[in-house]
Amino acid sequence: MLLLFVVVTACLGFQVKGDVVSAPHSYDFAISSEAQLSLLKLKETQVNNLQSYNKVLKMHLQKIRGAIRHSEDLLNTTTNFHSNLIFGYKVLRHMHIDWPQYLRLLKKDLGTEQIAVSQKLLAQQPTSVDFEESMGAMRRLQTVYDLESYAMAEGFIDDKDKNIRSWSTDECLILGLMYLFLGHYNQSENWLQLALYYYEDYLSPEELKMKLWNYSNLLESLVEANKGLGRYLEAKKCANELLSINPNHTYMLTQLPKLKYLQSNPIKLTKPKKFFELQKAICSKRYRRKSGVLVCRYVDWTPFLKLAPLKMEELSMKPHISIFYRFLGTKDIEVLKNVSRPKLQRDKHLSGNCSCKIGNLSSSSHDVVRKVNELILDITGFPSKGNQMLEVINYGIAGNYNPDDTAQPRKHNKANAFIFLSNAGKGGEIVFPSRDLKVRPRKGSMLVWVNLKKSAIYHQCPILKGNVWVANKVLN
Repeated sequence: MLLLFVVVTACLGFQVKGDVVSAPHSYDFAISSEAQLSLLKLKETQVNNLQSYNKVLKMHLQKIRGAIRHSEDLLNTTTNFHSNLIFGYKVLRHMHIDWPQYLRLLKKDLGTEQIAVSQKLLAQQPTSVDFEESMGAMRRLQTVYDLESYAMAEGFIDDKDKNIRSWSTDECLILGLMYLFLGHYNQSENWLQLALYYYEDYLSPEELKMKLWNYSNLLESLVEANKGLGRYLEAKKCANELLSINPNHTYMLTQLPKLKYLQSNPIKLTKPKKFFELQKAICSKRYRRKSGVLVCRYVDWTPFLKLAPLKMEELSMKPHISIFYRFLGTKDIEVLKNVSRPKLQRDKHLSGNCSCKIGNLSSSSHDVVRKVNELILDITGFPSKGNQMLEVINYGIAGNYNPDDTAQPRKHNKANAFIFLSNAGKGGEIVFPSRDLKVRPRKGSMLVWVNLKKSAIYHQCPILKGNVWVANKVLN
């Protein structure tokens, strides 16, 4: 069964009728919500193509049915053949002229245009890297936020999203196999049980024949998961059920005696390796809002701010952390997003824990970019000859922008200006663990922190809901 997992996740190309369709390393579908929009358009094109193919088949089937009807009518009137010899001419004409037409009808290549379109679309589908990254994102979300498998499969985050359909056996099975592969048997067993629960949705045997898996594969995986948990009795039940379906299942025939032995002589179980523990501790913690000398006021310490004062809230004095509300309006935000879209790229230097695409914009790329850069420098007081670049970031599934999932990130800047270009439905908070401070994304606001003595170590919680955009400017 693990071979099935490897086959599904590690394919580097697509093969249809012997033709291998090459694909890039990744289309970044999992790390950018913006990239996923093109995926939805691709899916719409595929659906339209299948509907077109269905129309071709229906038209052809109508011709076949017409031929059957015509032939049956002649067959039903063969009694006239002996009583009326003139009728024999009709039969001869039908067999001499119509039958070759029927043969050509049967030999006709159907949907060649649609097949060519589908073949072309294969090269634009998610690659194995995209698929693996989406599975990793699911694992990060489930671990960091302690999400129940059933809640994830049913679309319950805060409450049920009516626009989201429940997952099927396929999604649950793959995640169950992933956790099984990683040795996280408890989560694996949860997902595999859900796969069995949703298995009843496949009422059509013909639909099941199209799958890469079958019911026996589910049972085989449950044997392995329960064995890893030390639940040898449950593992034996699944093994016996599998053998009742396939008495000659070689692997289960060898496993059953081992399970009986382990039940009588249990071994010490190894604990699975833990992942995302730092993020889990930081993001699941409740932070109380501090009161005291910190203030919230309108600032007007520059000529520009005297014309349009900004509301600033001090979140921390040492290190200095402040948030400026309504720093950017909706119009400027949309300009930044539009200018950055063609420039969004995966940053290969970031940790694998980062799930985002970044567009680097210079002041010369657009007047709004120049204005934002100047405004940041004007408000913060940093030299105008400093960094003229602005990073615009779009997140994907479980998106975040953490240099590393460690207590001390490798990269340190003297200061940062972090602009929220959208709200986040859930997740995406910026956390300063040393200050017990968590800042929730608020569209248009700018978060500024000074990090001269590496005292403002920040982390970002993974995005759970929403298409989230931010802009980041390094101040040195």
